[in-house]
Amino acid sequence: MSNSEPKVEATKSSLLFGNLTAIVWIFLGTFGCWLINTLYGYLFLAFSAFSIYIIVRRLMCNSCYYCKSCTKGIAKLSILFLGANSIPGLSKGSILGMVVFVYVVLMIVPSSLLVNSLLQEFNLLNASVLAGILSISIFSIVVRIKKGRQTYHSLTSSVL
Repeated sequence: MSNSEPKVEATKSSLLFGNLTAIVWIFLGTFGCWLINTLYGYLFLAFSAFSIYIIVRRLMCNSCYYCKSCTKGIAKLSILFLGANSIPGLSKGSILGMVVFVYVVLMIVPSSLLVNSLLQEFNLLNASVLAGILSISIFSIVVRIKKGRQTYHSLTSSVL
């Protein structure tokens, strides 16, 4: 890393908002899967929480060299959910792979189960949970598109 590349600085608001977004998204997906089958709900919660907060977080935290204060990858994970497409210490390909994985796990899996359930029999609760999952997914996509190529530092100054 060159000395001119900015380091990640974790602010309380970015940590809170990014992780709150991730947690709400995980719990909406868990509830949606749980409505279909209780076992699916528990499996989804275990898989999504483990894969995002253990695996993806660890992949983002490859070196403390890129952060001003060590958060063990939580800061980078939160800014990933805030729509940053450029994070110091990570290639654009790595970020894209993580974003695609997150969207598949948190949007596609529970949404497809709920849509399948709704096609068999309409249920207002299932439709409401599906609407919640799609709302947070669309919000996340819009923020990501709107932010475009902004880095973490310009992102946090414009969002927070």
